[in-house]
Amino acid sequence: MSVAEIPAYRAAFEAVAADAPFPVFWGFECEWYPAYESWYRDYLRAEMGAEFLVFGSHWVNDNGEFWYIPEYPGWKTFRRYVDLTVQGIASGLYDFIAHPDIFLASFSLSVPDVRAASLEIIDAAIGMGMPLEINGLGLSKPKRVVEGEADARWIYPVREFWELAVDRGATIVCNSDAHRPQDVLAGTRDALAFAEALGIRAVDTVDALSFSRASLSGSGSPAQAR
Repeated sequence: MSVAEIPAYRAAFEAVAADAPFPVFWGFECEWYPAYESWYRDYLRAEMGAEFLVFGSHWVNDNGEFWYIPEYPGWKTFRRYVDLTVQGIASGLYDFIAHPDIFLASFSLSVPDVRAASLEIIDAAIGMGMPLEINGLGLSKPKRVVEGEADARWIYPVREFWELAVDRGATIVCNSDAHRPQDVLAGTRDALAFAEALGIRAVDTVDALSFSRASLSGSGSPAQAR
């Protein structure tokens, strides 16, 4: 949506939340652009009252050019991406990081620098107490062979990344990242099945974001911002 549409989005949310037979929370998935830090904090969080912000790190702004990280923009841009992602985590703006392994769509964990970068992102999230999300949308995309690897795999989630996250003691949640209403439950179930196959005990997102459990048994009114 455009920025001008945000008040209408909030109004639509409030109208639905008043009558929904289940709790409804509202927020945004955002990139990290340092120049907009105060806008995220003062407008989305404070003025609009967003209950959560999800960190979705997809794009790299490098000298005015924007690069989409899953499309292999090159090693210089990769390093810039990792630095920006860690900086976004450290900002304290976000409640969890979506698909933290999305960059592995075009980079292989068999490369030592990529493994080291994965650990940087995982450790930064752990240090901030930020959950990492296994993303169900990636499981709906075709598998493919990434340069440096022999077998086709999902572009994300990537098994080896999540094994690292478990070894480091990360908090892990599962979500659908649905782009269509009909995919909400299916995507979440796929993400949970992926986690269970690896022996990962995911944390309920409601608990991970510290939303009030009281709202879950109420009339459907949204939880208060934490």
